[in-house]
Amino acid sequence: MSQLARFAVKNYLPRLTAAFFVVWFAFTMWYLWLYIDDYIGKGIEAGIVLRTLGLQALPLVPGSLPLAILFSAIIYYGDLGESSELTALKSSGISLARFVMPQFILVILIAVGSFFFNDQVIPTAQIKAFQTYYDIANKKPAVNIKAGVFYKDIPNQIIYVGSKETDNQTIHDVKIYDHSKGQKGQKVTIAKHGKMYATEDKNFLIFELRDGWRYEEKENQKEGKNEQIRLGFKYWKKVFDLSDFALRETDEEYFQNMRTVMTVKQISKKIDTTAKRIINTKSSVREILTTYITALDSNTSSVIGKKQALAFKTKIADSLLARVANSAEVNARSVKNTIEITKQNLKLQKITYAENKVEYHKRFTLPFACIILFIIGAALGAIIRKGGLGMPLILAVCFFVIYYVLNTIGEKISREMIVEPWQGMWLPSFLFSVLAIYLLYKANNDSPVFNKDWFVRNFGKLRTIFKRT
Repeated sequence: MSQLARFAVKNYLPRLTAAFFVVWFAFTMWYLWLYIDDYIGKGIEAGIVLRTLGLQALPLVPGSLPLAILFSAIIYYGDLGESSELTALKSSGISLARFVMPQFILVILIAVGSFFFNDQVIPTAQIKAFQTYYDIANKKPAVNIKAGVFYKDIPNQIIYVGSKETDNQTIHDVKIYDHSKGQKGQKVTIAKHGKMYATEDKNFLIFELRDGWRYEEKENQKEGKNEQIRLGFKYWKKVFDLSDFALRETDEEYFQNMRTVMTVKQISKKIDTTAKRIINTKSSVREILTTYITALDSNTSSVIGKKQALAFKTKIADSLLARVANSAEVNARSVKNTIEITKQNLKLQKITYAENKVEYHKRFTLPFACIILFIIGAALGAIIRKGGLGMPLILAVCFFVIYYVLNTIGEKISREMIVEPWQGMWLPSFLFSVLAIYLLYKANNDSPVFNKDWFVRNFGKLRTIFKRT
């Protein structure tokens, strides 16, 4: 490696690393902001939460790389342009394309590594992440009965505690409403004081109440009246089952069929399987229709033959014609129902095929975006010649948002089968490839595109034209 190549890579790599961790952290915070409600108030250990967040942050790595590469490239080449180092390089006969080549090779290696990371590491991590997240999301909130608040998270039970002492066990002014038998058979328990605590395994919540009353309503079906029973007690113990509040571990096989946890090889097999099913479905329709049409023709010819033989027996002939009409109607309805069912089935299979193809192409478009966005970032940095975090950050976010919007549109029209999946998924890459070549050409020839003076000069020309008109 030449001294120039070492210089380029050595100075670019720290900026790329810093930009990646900043972008990755921002994406992780965005994810946490969206799903934090699923983790709060469920009594989950901090280690489990951190493990789940760590596993969920891994899939954000490939998505963070394109923006990080674009951002770091604009900053690096903007700094070189601002300090006139690019001008010195061009004066010594080194073109921008030649200077970019070492970092370009580095980005290609990163993109290839991103592909294998996304294909081999992330599926395994996502299975475990989905498993833990699913268990947490379906776990009921931890029992946290606050004083002065009605607690309703235990099924068919409403608990009210007037006040609690500092030991968090001694309670006063307790009311428990039991609706396990419906509104007509509800039970109410009122106590002056008592204790509330959970067992060591956290499977049961126990109330030991003293000095209270129990009220129960019973419906007398014979007389059509309701009876109320009141029982006083000095000591009463109530046990609530908390097994539904435990964190269960779902089998990993439950998530095996999700596309995001499959490798490229597995997705390719799914695509082939779905394609064969579509072909088989179309063939089965032909066979079914042929069967009905053949049966209809044989019945018709048989009946017509009998009609000719019994030409003089009008009543019998009318009866045969009625049977032919009924048979034709039944067959027509059967054919119609078969076509409708098969049509819906074929539509679902085509949607599955399109979604599998979209996921397949997504595994390749994301690493390719790293390469294209690096070229755009390097060209933009060389053109604007502005370092720091201001202008580079604005440009990086703008171009990334445009790419993201185009990618979302392409993915949507591919899933809805408006265009072929490969066309929709590679459309943003194609458009940005053209843009990258154009910007690199302009940067290599010291074009004033995105230069402040260029905007001011052209805006002045436009204003003069409008004044004349």
